[in-house]
Amino acid sequence: MIHPYFIENSILSLFSGVVALAVSYYAFRYRRVTGSSFLRLLSVGFMLLGVGLLVQGSIYLLAEFNVGRFVDREALVYGATGVYLVLQSAAYLLIGTGYTIRVQRGASSDGMGTGAAVLAVQAAPLLFGTLVLDIGELVILVLVSFVVFQGAMAYSELKNRLSLYVLLGFAFIALSHLGELLGSLLASGDLYLLGGTANLAGFCLLLVFVVRSGRIGSV
Repeated sequence: MIHPYFIENSILSLFSGVVALAVSYYAFRYRRVTGSSFLRLLSVGFMLLGVGLLVQGSIYLLAEFNVGRFVDREALVYGATGVYLVLQSAAYLLIGTGYTIRVQRGASSDGMGTGAAVLAVQAAPLLFGTLVLDIGELVILVLVSFVVFQGAMAYSELKNRLSLYVLLGFAFIALSHLGELLGSLLASGDLYLLGGTANLAGFCLLLVFVVRSGRIGSV
């Protein structure tokens, strides 16, 4: 076992992946109702997160039970973690770009989002080793914290439930990455478990946001 609660975290990853794909589906479904470009980028971002989490959780469980009789399970786990970090980087760059433009009421984000995704994918071969994975986790924490800041700005101006759901959702996601980073640095399985739980809670809040946005007809 890589660390305590490894199986629990793997199961949390699978559940979070399902919720992330649900967010992606409803964001895609309601983007025309609301006329929001943010929902389009949110749909793509959470599709990346959902697929990444499902693949990561599945590989973790296969490695834990040694289903494929892997010679080096730790290398497999680190590889899966590295790939998911790349997907997260692309996803949160897309979401952060779209949300910033929504808050600031600026121009279209299509070009910036695509470039960010390509840059993140090109960085994939660099994500090897525990230290580099921790650095990648720190980068994602900074990206999500930026979205939280934008969410706080939006909520301070709008003060409605939809903006509160976004703020709390990304705040929980930021806490999850902080917990996973500290869990790695301190070798604490408890912090990993808390991080995975906070991530699932954040995804659920964003799912509520997307569903309510579609029913209200605005974002």
